[in-house]
Amino acid sequence: MHNPKCAANHLDLWCAKTDWLKDALLAIKAGAITPRTVERDYEGTGYLVSNGVAVIPLDGPLMKVWSKYGGTSSVWARAAIRNADKDESVKAIMLHIDSPGGTGAGTAELGDAVKNAAKPIHAHIDDLGASAAYWVASQADHVSVNRAGFVGSIGTYATVYDTSGAAELAGVKVHVVSTGPYKGAGEDGVLVTDEHLAYLQDIVNKHFSHFEEAVRGGRSMLKAQFNKVSDGRVFDAREAKSLGLVDSVESFDKAIGRMMKGN
Repeated sequence: MHNPKCAANHLDLWCAKTDWLKDALLAIKAGAITPRTVERDYEGTGYLVSNGVAVIPLDGPLMKVWSKYGGTSSVWARAAIRNADKDESVKAIMLHIDSPGGTGAGTAELGDAVKNAAKPIHAHIDDLGASAAYWVASQADHVSVNRAGFVGSIGTYATVYDTSGAAELAGVKVHVVSTGPYKGAGEDGVLVTDEHLAYLQDIVNKHFSHFEEAVRGGRSMLKAQFNKVSDGRVFDAREAKSLGLVDSVESFDKAIGRMMKGN
């Protein structure tokens, strides 16, 4: 993951705030973000309980598995929700979110885990709840955000680099020997055709249809309402509330206090 082209090409579909991904890849390439051992077990449960409320943090990029560069595993988060849902000492669940989103893989399943939880489940966004992170938050019974926070960046994208021109200038001709016209598309040095781009666009659109279905269902949005918020922009807290993306603007302390009171 030291090469940003490699990361963008091989980590598949993204549901993430675009400028965050670009900056993160550059930081990794420059060595500003270094690998680390990630441990977040909370004695096997995946959450901490305060006055009957289980708090599950979803911070950093959401990936299906743990990344040595940080973030949260969506598989781990699903297990934490299941554990809290079965825990007799837990009356409600709070997702504490500060995330730019992440990979498309694993997001729908995490959103379903939130939607299908038997206990009340709220999501509080602290500073940023973008793309995949908002997909997950939208499935909660109540969504709040701090007053300086940003919400949105609804959308799906993929990146493919056409390096065929650079290869030609270098005197390199790349041959892809494959079983079909789309197998091997996007390989370094290979011409990216209009057909390749149309194929990739179709994949992105199909994945986005699941994103739309989840958000519209979770937030009870009409198609016209969703179209206003699904062009990739993020919105500040007040605008997010007026657009129906969140239910309240408040601090995490107030949000958790409200949950403890059963509101």
